[in-house]
Amino acid sequence: MNTVRFELVHQGSTPGRLLKRPRHTWAGTVPGFGPVELTCPAEEDLARDTLVSWVSGQGIPPMSFTGIDFRDRPRLASMTLTADGWTAHLKRRHLAVTAHRRALRIAVAGRSYRYRVLGDKLRHELWREGAVITMSRSTWRHPRTITGAAQGGFDGLDIGLAILMEGVYTRNLSFGGALYSWPGRFLSRLDDIPDLF
Repeated sequence: MNTVRFELVHQGSTPGRLLKRPRHTWAGTVPGFGPVELTCPAEEDLARDTLVSWVSGQGIPPMSFTGIDFRDRPRLASMTLTADGWTAHLKRRHLAVTAHRRALRIAVAGRSYRYRVLGDKLRHELWREGAVITMSRSTWRHPRTITGAAQGGFDGLDIGLAILMEGVYTRNLSFGGALYSWPGRFLSRLDDIPDLF
């Protein structure tokens, strides 16, 4: 079985300025695929309702995830994922209780993936038939390091997707995380309610 381990290190952030949000970047080298970089959010404009995280690299196809802003990361609402020119079909079960059933289903480039939380909010797994990539964060918010371990018949698309999802707010993929983040997500939707008077 083929196994590759890699680490991305936080390169710092651009400082937040008037009407601008901080922009964070993690970079590293994936053996066999070369340098890779994760940027989140990819844009700094505070007026935007959606945010974009993107991954770029030498042996990694370009890809991005767009979703509604929550704590300076795109979340799993009104989401769009593009990878190497493909637009993914994304699906998840909001009312499921177990992490396995709450997993995000990703269909892209003729492949089917399952992305889920492992045990706690710091570890995630991207799985498809024949390949699995496990990602770990040193801390939840703006981690110093993000490490990965890829096993099986993986390629640059698999690794890029696993890295990209580390730039997305995925806490609600676990039932406990969904309960924790529900009040903030509910309050963020109050702006969408029309005035009745």
